[in-house]
Amino acid sequence: MKHPPIEPWYCEVEKAEIQPQNLERHLTACSHCLETYQSWQEVERALLRLPLHAPTSGFANRWQSYARVRSQQTQEAFWNWSVGLVSVALLVIASMVTLLILFFDSSFVTEMISNIIRMLSRLPLTWLQLRYAFTFWLREIPPYWIAAFGLFLYAWTILPLGTWLYAFIKFTSRGVKPS
Repeated sequence: MKHPPIEPWYCEVEKAEIQPQNLERHLTACSHCLETYQSWQEVERALLRLPLHAPTSGFANRWQSYARVRSQQTQEAFWNWSVGLVSVALLVIASMVTLLILFFDSSFVTEMISNIIRMLSRLPLTWLQLRYAFTFWLREIPPYWIAAFGLFLYAWTILPLGTWLYAFIKFTSRGVKPS
C-alpha cells in the first residue's frame, strides 16, 4: 500500500487537501497511523485544557520601554563606532602629514598637498566628463549590443558565483577530508 502524506491530516483536518473520509479509511487500514493520530489528538486535547493566563499589568509598557532603550543603545553604539572610525582616520591622516612635514623637503610636502587639492577640485568636472562620454556612447551603440553585453556580463558574473556556491555546498555537505 502506498503511504500518503498524512502529517497534514493530523494537525489540520479542515485545511488538508485530502478528504476526511480518506483519512478515516486510511486509519482503519493502518494501525501505526491510527496510534500516531490518537497521540496527536491527546496532545491537542492537553493543550486545549491548559489555562490561559493574562499578561501581568504593564507588560506592554515594559516591553515598549525595553524596545525604546534597545533602539537607543543600538543608535549610540552606531554613533560611537562612527565617531571612533572617523577619529582613527583623522589620526592616521594627521600622523601621515606630520611625517611628511618632518622627514621630507618642505617643497615636496607643499607640492603634494597642492596636487591633492587640485585633484579633489577636478573630481566634479572629471565626473561630468565621464558621465557625458558614457551617455554619448550609450546613445551611439545599438540597443541589441547593450543587451548582448549585459547578458555577457551577467553570464560571467553568474558562472564564478555558481561555481563557488556549488563547491561551497559540496564542501559543507561532505566536509573536507584530511590528506
